Amino acid sequence: MQEGTAIYSLKRPYIWGVTSGAVLFLVYSVILTVSNSLKHAVEELLLYWYWIFPLIGGFGLQAGLYSYIKASLKAKRTSGVASASVVTAGGVSTTSMVACCAHHVTDLLPLVGLSAAVVFLNKFQSIFFLIGIVSNTVGVILMLKIIQQHGLYSQQGRILPLLMKIQMKKALYVSILAGTLIIIVTLYKKISLYGGV
Repeated sequence: MQEGTAIYSLKRPYIWGVTSGAVLFLVYSVILTVSNSLKHAVEELLLYWYWIFPLIGGFGLQAGLYSYIKASLKAKRTSGVASASVVTAGGVSTTSMVACCAHHVTDLLPLVGLSAAVVFLNKFQSIFFLIGIVSNTVGVILMLKIIQQHGLYSQQGRILPLLMKIQMKKALYVSILAGTLIIIVTLYKKISLYGGV
């Protein structure tokens, strides 16, 4: 990459990452405020901050990495194979966002007369958060794998060259397996706690 392109491509991912995280936080806040109240939105944030901030951070990180990959591929004029991988990673990112906000369907369900669904979704709210975080983790590692696979990083950087020492393909498999096991064990414990679904 040329020096001007490298500077541009390093600033843009940060901007995209921060902006995407802020937009997700705004959407989350608006959904809670409109469906309940501002007070409820603040209470939820204070109650679930340890789930919400990692979800927002992971989503922002994925958006930043996506922007970095896109700019790097454009600069290198790489083949369409990498672009297909980027689309796949974007799909994982979208899934993370949906999982992040899916539990807020419970705020609207009583309006359409689905009280049983509200009880079910509220009981398993932490599972939705966990799925979002696992999905974010897998998405970030998938994007790092694409960066590694296509050599889309400079040795002069600080973070990426260090991360690229890890075999991202293995890390991806480990994150999928570990995430799936964590979700299954957590779901089993949750079901056991409530005596079944």
